Amino acid sequence: MRVKFEIVSNNKIELPFSHSPVQQGLIYSFLENEAAEWLHNQGFEYEKRSFKMLTFSDIIERGFPNHKEKRLTFPDGQISFYVASPVDWILQQSAQNLITSEKIQFGSNDAYVSSVSVLRQDKITSGKIRVKTLSPITMHSTFEKPDGKKVTHYYSPFEDDFEELLRTNLHKKWQSLYRENCPYDNFSIKPMFATNRKEKIRYFKGTLIKGWTGMFEIEGDPKLLQFALDAGLGDRNSQGYGMVEMVK
Repeated sequence: MRVKFEIVSNNKIELPFSHSPVQQGLIYSFLENEAAEWLHNQGFEYEKRSFKMLTFSDIIERGFPNHKEKRLTFPDGQISFYVASPVDWILQQSAQNLITSEKIQFGSNDAYVSSVSVLRQDKITSGKIRVKTLSPITMHSTFEKPDGKKVTHYYSPFEDDFEELLRTNLHKKWQSLYRENCPYDNFSIKPMFATNRKEKIRYFKGTLIKGWTGMFEIEGDPKLLQFALDAGLGDRNSQGYGMVEMVK
């Protein structure tokens, strides 16, 4: 399931360059208190990992950057973005409470939700599809150096481990949600570009994160591909990474 949130203000909307926490906060704040607390603190568990089972896109509209203040301005006072999840109640609850609220606080902006729409999705019938990113795909590992310090490595789509780690990550999400081993072993992802210009470096609450945007070809069982579109590809999905849409 995926929905589109449209937010309007009577004034211009201003957001920091790193505004995905604002989007994430909006989604969480309109869940019921008990549900929001459970999702934030526990979520869908797999061994020592916890998955939130939601992902969201970058803001669709293009803002005007102020590099000195590190802010984006949307002079029309309108922004929108997509949210996806394989767990319908997460989106239904958040969307229902958002659309019935008189006003919201979106970052430092007084605003209101003008529309929440459920998006039509074409059924995936092929074992190979092309997708484009709506937010960067990121995948990382943390290693400990001989001196005890930890270092984070973000994988490029041109590294062999990128595909294997995304496959493993997708299978873990499946097991955490359905409480069974994923029956679909095969999964592959290939970038449809050959340049490092697609790398995006951003920050989430002070943490540097590297991700990749562009067109990809993914292959696997149609049910697994649909799950990937709903749950997100890679890690940090609930922080606004890994949302993709199928391209015909």
